[in-house]
Amino acid sequence: MFNIQDPRYQNSRLLNEALLEACEYAVYGAGTYAFVSADGVHLLMKNQTFEKFITRGTYHLIIGMDEITNIKTLAALKEYGRKFPNLRSDAFIHHTAGSTFHPKYSWFKYETGGMLVLGSGNLTARGLRKNTEAFVVQKLNEEEILSIETKWKDWVDSSRECIKSLQDPEVILKASENAGLAVKNLKTAGWEDEKGVWTFGPDSEVFIAEIRDHWKSTRYKMDVDLPTGNFFFGLGFLPEKEIVLKKVAARGNLEEIESKTMSFTSDKKYRMEFTIQENEEKKIKGCPFTVFVRLAPRTFLYTIILPDERGYKQLRRQLKRMPRDQEGLIRYHTNGGQLKERVNALAILDYLNR
Repeated sequence: MFNIQDPRYQNSRLLNEALLEACEYAVYGAGTYAFVSADGVHLLMKNQTFEKFITRGTYHLIIGMDEITNIKTLAALKEYGRKFPNLRSDAFIHHTAGSTFHPKYSWFKYETGGMLVLGSGNLTARGLRKNTEAFVVQKLNEEEILSIETKWKDWVDSSRECIKSLQDPEVILKASENAGLAVKNLKTAGWEDEKGVWTFGPDSEVFIAEIRDHWKSTRYKMDVDLPTGNFFFGLGFLPEKEIVLKKVAARGNLEEIESKTMSFTSDKKYRMEFTIQENEEKKIKGCPFTVFVRLAPRTFLYTIILPDERGYKQLRRQLKRMPRDQEGLIRYHTNGGQLKERVNALAILDYLNR
């Protein structure tokens, strides 16, 4: 099956989603990608579907080191290697003149048959969700998957001199060069290898929702109508679909990647829940706001704005006459440019490219 990934295309199928669907029922698998980032690793491996697969099966990942792949990539893979003993990650280092290591595929063996996910995105946040890419997901019979497995083993055997452990000094040196940082500066605060992925433009779709004060609850609950769930959040009447988010904290820093599902409520709405963090537990009079920016299908930047945080009073003043749901809570659709004009104090606007 041929697929197109395009952040502007509402019906786009994402490579990230295709890989997770392919590994769901697999016994084992392997793959290799030219460029790999820490965010790309998290998008694949920080997911319940991958966790269930790697708990019962095995996966061998070989990462290219020519460009992009860096120290943060190695750190992420080592972290998952400790968490998942069945995960093996190696690096490919070559010295072939005028040549680039450039493959992008994974294959998965099932009890009978298997699946091939081939091209064109790398194992990066851009390649998995935000770039315009094309890829093929091919269901394979037993003979076909065994043929692919044989070719994989032959290639790995013939490439023994190029395939190195993540701890190899040459791998660490190349990763440091790719990051543009010396190893001693690894802990530089605020540096992110794919920070640009989590930026948006003036035309990017924005949804603002007022949410009930949590009071005695341990979670924020946000309900949205069917059109918002289906089209803005990209669920298409399939609430089991996961969405990927990255939170902008009050100080403007990006937090870890999150995956969430939205459930149907009895009154035919979609519901999303957020765990209340320690710094949000204080009793504050007033309902918080959530601001979502759509970066690609089912891919969002978001922030939760509490009544005592910068931008809250300005936001409430600007939205007081905007549409409300049946419970009287504000529900407002806009774009990045209009948000900047109306409310210029929000931390999430630090990621607006003009």
